[in-house]
Amino acid sequence: MKMKLNKILVLGILSTFFATSCVDKFAVGDPFLEKAPGVDVNIETIFSNPEYVRNFLWSAYSQLYCTYTNSNMMNGAPIDVLSDSYHCYCSWGGPIQSYYPGSLTENAQDTEDSNFQGKFSYSTRSIGSDAGGRVSIYETIRKCWQIIENIDNVPGMDEMEKSRIRGEAYTIMASRYFDAFRNFGGLCLVKKAYGVGEEFTDGRATAMETVEYIDELIGLAIAEPGFIWNIPNNDIGQWSGRLTRASARALRAKVWMFAASPLFNNAAPYMQYEDSKVTEFTNINHVWFGKEDPSLWERCLKYCDEFFSDNAANGDYYQLVQPTSQDEAGYRTAYRRAYRYRNDETHHEKIFDVHPTKTLSDGGWGWGWAGFALDCYRQGGAVPTNELVECFGMSDGRDFPYTDIYGAGKNPEGIDIYADRDPRLYETVMVPRQSLPAGFDYQGQNFIDSWQGGFLTTSAFNNAEDKATGFFKFKWLLDYGGSTLKMDDEYIGVSYVRLAELYLIRAEALAELGRNQEALDALHVVRSRVGLGRLEVMNPGLNLLSNKENLIDEILRERNCEIGAECGDRVYDMIRRKRQDLFTKPLHEIRIYRLDADGNRMEDGGRYTEGEPWPKFEYEKPQIAVGARRWWKPDGWSNKWYLDPVSRDEVQKGYGLTQNPGW
Repeated sequence: MKMKLNKILVLGILSTFFATSCVDKFAVGDPFLEKAPGVDVNIETIFSNPEYVRNFLWSAYSQLYCTYTNSNMMNGAPIDVLSDSYHCYCSWGGPIQSYYPGSLTENAQDTEDSNFQGKFSYSTRSIGSDAGGRVSIYETIRKCWQIIENIDNVPGMDEMEKSRIRGEAYTIMASRYFDAFRNFGGLCLVKKAYGVGEEFTDGRATAMETVEYIDELIGLAIAEPGFIWNIPNNDIGQWSGRLTRASARALRAKVWMFAASPLFNNAAPYMQYEDSKVTEFTNINHVWFGKEDPSLWERCLKYCDEFFSDNAANGDYYQLVQPTSQDEAGYRTAYRRAYRYRNDETHHEKIFDVHPTKTLSDGGWGWGWAGFALDCYRQGGAVPTNELVECFGMSDGRDFPYTDIYGAGKNPEGIDIYADRDPRLYETVMVPRQSLPAGFDYQGQNFIDSWQGGFLTTSAFNNAEDKATGFFKFKWLLDYGGSTLKMDDEYIGVSYVRLAELYLIRAEALAELGRNQEALDALHVVRSRVGLGRLEVMNPGLNLLSNKENLIDEILRERNCEIGAECGDRVYDMIRRKRQDLFTKPLHEIRIYRLDADGNRMEDGGRYTEGEPWPKFEYEKPQIAVGARRWWKPDGWSNKWYLDPVSRDEVQKGYGLTQNPGW
């Protein structure tokens, strides 16, 4: 049996077309394409008018991956809750129903209802808006091929604009293949726009063939003469977020970082096929490169260097947002500007942007930022763990030193372990604070009393599930619902890649190649933005100039502090590095107890009154019980979890698709 392209896939992309000019701001993800009344839309119609073609491209942009849209959430939870940084407490969420108990099924990735359980869909099916708007990667790929194959025939369009659009289409297509590659391994590689009923017979490519093909697409994008390096400042108000040659170069480095990592690039596959009954649907090279090849890290480094070289040739257009003052307010403002907001005339850190369909203040369950806030951070969909908080070190650059402070009598001096920390902690998680910088108040308070009995643990503003670990999410939401933050006209930019990550990718490649000092130099560029001292100087016991394993661990930790909860990178870091130790280590909540004047623990510490002495504390870190993960049990882990199952329905269609090991 051969696969015939689904008519829904072919025709659905045309049924939502309309002719209109772009809105004032390039809101990637807005529903630009809706069929104009009385218009019979087909390929000839689209490519008869430059404006139609542009709108067709915008519809492909709307399908870029963002973990904070309903189509990419496991029924109310972003992918981060499969890592060690966040935990899902939503009883209806995919993690607590499928992943945590270890009961994910082969077809859970492709359910045709809104209760999507898997973290990423392989299916060739496209589900309509009633089910959250989930779109197959192959719909996006088909759109891009249609653009590439037909754009030369568009009358009245400048040749350089045609070239630019081709570059964008190649880059979008490459990103969608990469999305699927890091969830499934080798893929079916669709290399043209198939017609209705036309048979696809090539089957599933190997993992190496897949990554080389992604690289080929990126190379074609970079080679387009009209594919500009950056959006000119006089256009950035409208076009911030539009892909550029810099986006393609950054994506290339990120693709090869994943490919060079131990998941596929290893002397042995991460898992062998064990069920002889399914051998006809197996090929180990679909999930393994067949050997360990250190030169892949050289290739990753090469593409990093090409990005920085091209950036230098273009006046170093992309730069890290820098603080305007060397204090917490300055550091946090710079970091917030870097991760949260889109590029403008003066800030150019974001290289490859994706973002949801609506601004945070818009309504709707499961849609855009409001739905993300409701589902994920107002109902316990993604709650920070103690492991995430410990990831952030001290303000001077030391790693977190208080590993043996939890438990009754373990903190006789009443140390406040949340004082003098990495400023990015305060921008990521709500922790007790005696005073906040001017302009950083929360819910009208200039302090945070998040101990047992304090305001944040008793306030009705936060649901019980939302604060189940004892911590509160701050990154992205900020003072959500508070009077100090106005979000009616905010354009949020979620980074698929930003410049800080390019430095971190380069650091990892250098470390893998034994060039530790250069790796540490790249790390320091990112860390110094928030005032941290040099990692190797402040942590001499780690021997980072000579100990490769420790340095890699520190790079992964730094990635979590800098780009965690942005595009699912923490869980993909754990996957690509095969970090079974992190997947199987039980995660913890926190209980912060105020001590009375005699040093005794207060079960209800009460509210804090501004101006009174800051209390001393005692801490407990109970293991998470609600949604305890099967992986934490002695026999609960299987390497099959590194990659997701391919839909069995798709495998059994017989066009060469195979199942991943263990499923």
